[in-house]
Order: sequence, then C-alpha cells, then structure tokens
Amino acid sequence: MAMFHWLLNLFGRNRQASGPLKKPYPVEPEQEDRLLSKKLDDNKQVLGEIFDHCEDLVTREIRIGKQGSTRALAVFFDPLVNHEALEESVTEPLQTIQAPTSGITMEWLMEEAVPNARVLMYNRWVDVAGEITKGLVALFVDGQDRALLLTAKEDIDRPVMMPQTESVARGSLDAFNENGRLNLALVRKRLHTTRLAVESIDIGEIGKTRIYIVYLKGIVYEGLVEEIKARLSRIRIDGIMASGQIEEMIQDAPYSPISGIGTTERPDRVVSALLQGKAALIFDGTPFSLIIPSTLATDMQSPEDYYHRYWFSTFMRLIRWGAFLIALLAPAFYVAVTTFHQDLIPTDFLMSILASRNGVPFPGMVEAIIMVLAFEVLQEAGIRLPKPFGQTIGVVGAILIGQVAVSAGLVSPVVVVTISLTAIASYTISSLGLSTGIRALRIFFIIAAGIMGLFGVMVMFTMVTFQACALRSFGIPYLAPFAPLSLGDLKDTFVRVPIWAMKMRPRLQGYVEPVKQDDNKPKPPKPRE
Repeated sequence: MAMFHWLLNLFGRNRQASGPLKKPYPVEPEQEDRLLSKKLDDNKQVLGEIFDHCEDLVTREIRIGKQGSTRALAVFFDPLVNHEALEESVTEPLQTIQAPTSGITMEWLMEEAVPNARVLMYNRWVDVAGEITKGLVALFVDGQDRALLLTAKEDIDRPVMMPQTESVARGSLDAFNENGRLNLALVRKRLHTTRLAVESIDIGEIGKTRIYIVYLKGIVYEGLVEEIKARLSRIRIDGIMASGQIEEMIQDAPYSPISGIGTTERPDRVVSALLQGKAALIFDGTPFSLIIPSTLATDMQSPEDYYHRYWFSTFMRLIRWGAFLIALLAPAFYVAVTTFHQDLIPTDFLMSILASRNGVPFPGMVEAIIMVLAFEVLQEAGIRLPKPFGQTIGVVGAILIGQVAVSAGLVSPVVVVTISLTAIASYTISSLGLSTGIRALRIFFIIAAGIMGLFGVMVMFTMVTFQACALRSFGIPYLAPFAPLSLGDLKDTFVRVPIWAMKMRPRLQGYVEPVKQDDNKPKPPKPRE
C-alpha cells in the first residue's frame, strides 16, 4: 500500500510548482473587479472587454417609459434565455410604463416596472458577469451604477424521470436530474418542515458549479456540516463536471476502493438519510447526489425494503448479503479449490470438472481473469452503446462469448457458470459505489487464490476487513453498527424489523435527537363476543 501511495504521489506531482501559488487561477478579466459606472456607454465598453469573442451574447437597447427618455441595455446569452418570457416580463413593461417625474431609480424599477420577475441587484462586475453566465438577464440603466439581474431562463432541463440505476418494483418513481433547484424541490416535496436547511457553495475557478448542502436542523449530528464546509472550501479546481470529482476530494481515505460516501439519484433515499441525522450534497449539472456519511449497512439497503412487509424485506436482505459474498469471493474460491484443494470437492463433481477442463490451455486463475475481464468489457460496451443495442449486446454477447470460448477450449463451462453467477450477484447491490468497489477487488482475490489457494483468499479477506474497520466516513466507522457493535442498531442491517419497532435513530449519527417515533405497535380491537 505504501508503494501504491508513492507511485500516485510521483505521477501526480507538479514538477514546476515549488510552492503554493498566491493566485493559482488568474482566469477572470481584471475588469470584473471594478464597480459599475453610471454611464451606460462605459458599462457597454466593459461588457465588450469581459465577454470578448462571445458571439452568443446579446445586447439589446431599450427606452424606458412611454416618452423613452431614459436609455437602458439588456444583456444576456441567447441560448439561455426565453425570448418570449423576456418580452412579456421585461421589455414590454419597461417600454409601456409611465416613468416618474422625479427620475428613474433601481428601486422604482424593481417595485413598479418588473414586480413579477425574480430580481437581483449588484454593483460589481464580478457579480454581474457571473449571473449573466448562469442565464440571467442584466439590465443596465443610464445614470445608475447598479444592474438588475432578471430571470427569463429557457427551459433546457430534462423533466423528472424514473431512476436509471436504482430501479424498484414498488416505490417512488421520480429521480433527480441536472437541475439543482428542481432536485431541492423533490426533497422539499417530501419534507414539509422549517428544519430542512439548505446552504450553497460555488466550486470552480473557471466554471463554477453550485453545490447545495442539505440537512435537518437539530437532527444532523454535531460538527458534520462544519466539516463538510471546511473540506469543500479547500477544493481548488478549474471546474466540476460530476459529483464523483467532489466525492474523491472530500472522502476520508483517498486510496480506498470504497469511498464511504453514498451515491444516489433517488429523492426518497436522500430524505431517509436526512431523517437519520446525515447530510446530503445536491449538485447542479449532475443527477447524482452524495449522502454523508455512509456505512456498509446502508450501502446494502434498498429503498424497496421499506415498501414491502418486513418478513419479505428481511428475506431479500439475507439474499442480498449472500449475493455480496458471492460477487466478492465466488471466482476466488473456484480458482483456489480447483488449483490447490481438489480434495474438498466430491469425487464425482471433481471428475466432471476435470473432464470439462480437458484441453483448456490456461490455469484456473488465468481463465477466471479472462472471463471476468470479458464480462467487464461487455458491461462497458452495453453502457456506451445506444440503449436499444446496449441491452442486446449485454445479453447476447455474454451468451455467444461464453459458448464460443467453451467450444474453442479456451475456458471450461464451470468457470463460465461461476463468473456469470458472480456478475448477476453484483447487480443485486443497490449502492453503485460499493458495487464498483467489489468489481475491482474481485481481481485481487482471484490473483491471491491462484498464488496461495484458500490461504491467499483468507489473507486478502483479512486485509480488506482490516481496511474496512479502519475506514471512516466523516468520523463515522464504515462498519458501524457491526464494529463498534451497537446491538440496538442491528434492527436495520441483516434483518429489517417492523417499522413500528424502529424507535431510535442510529446511535453514532442520531444522538442529537435519538428518538424518532413513539411506540406505534398496532393494537387491533378486541374480538366481538
């Protein structure tokens, strides 16, 4: 592990940087630090300097009032603004309103001319330019050293759709999209309370991405929000394209295959986490939100567990935990047993395996790795291809490649069955981060089994367990409530007790307000005599 850290530091080092830069990203024009001028022509000149070579920037001159005595300038980016909404809410009211004899002021414009529009007012170019790039319309008025920022955005967001990576048979069918404000609305639709707090921060020196920190006041555990803000404030980057970039920059163990931060596109899952004392990060530009902190127990949960009866949910959870072990260890056990421990296999089954391996040129470890990599390639191809072809390639390709590989004598039928069962088992894990971590660790388990047999599997499993025990997610142990053991919190891990029995929040996350419900055990009426 130390060698791995050294290699990452070696290739990630900036050889030209001798120390921290005082101004590492001097990308904004110097004019943006200036204040607006009262002269409209001067402001127009500064606009040309800031937005140089921006052909999609529109500057439209307007005469305010019926007399048209006051000049104004509306500035916006053409693709981001709805022209009909701009005409109805801004341009037409300004041109038809009766201007006051005492003179036009920004306050009068906000109250009388555009009272129905969402209006901001700034006097610094850095603020005005930033809001223009976000799709707002800047209104400059001759004789005023402030600008109004009006909303007339074009609807370029996709509508609320069904979850793509966390599908359920019974449950909520709406999912986040790329609009951060709409995602907040999906959360507030489920939590009608004044305790729901939302704070925002902009990350990125060139392309700024807004991140919303969402939590419940009086329920989130102490110090979590402050720690999230501190970690986010330390990020210095050109721009954020996906939530995964933030996830890597704020996690506790940067070299761990498992981040300890939950990823979801489901609003109901975010709401459930908030009620447990956690926080969430919602992003502009990506439909995936982060849940902080996350544990192994919560990664193995599915939103559907709380829509079915607890008996069936417990049954499915036990299957999911079994599939978790199959996805991680099944190929390694096959390699270890067939290579070193043939005496553990019944004689008839052993003879069948030996007959199926007759003519296979590769040892068990190599053929297992070949099939694992083949399935990974098929999965990546299915994702990248258009959806109508992707599903066909994933199913038909797996069948054809497995059959052709067996017919050609490259692999045995048993390893094809084992790897197929492993791939299916990995899809039962609802957490995308945990599932991808298992896919990466699977190769190392196979290599350890091919070198040292079951002893190598045990050594590798012990190393992964120790690493998971040491892993923290914003101070919370990743293996909680197993380690440290909390008997009261085991009611929602391997099993799912009835909802009316879940009276307490998790001990390490919900200690601020531990009780979440009263004794709601159903009490049917007495039978009639």
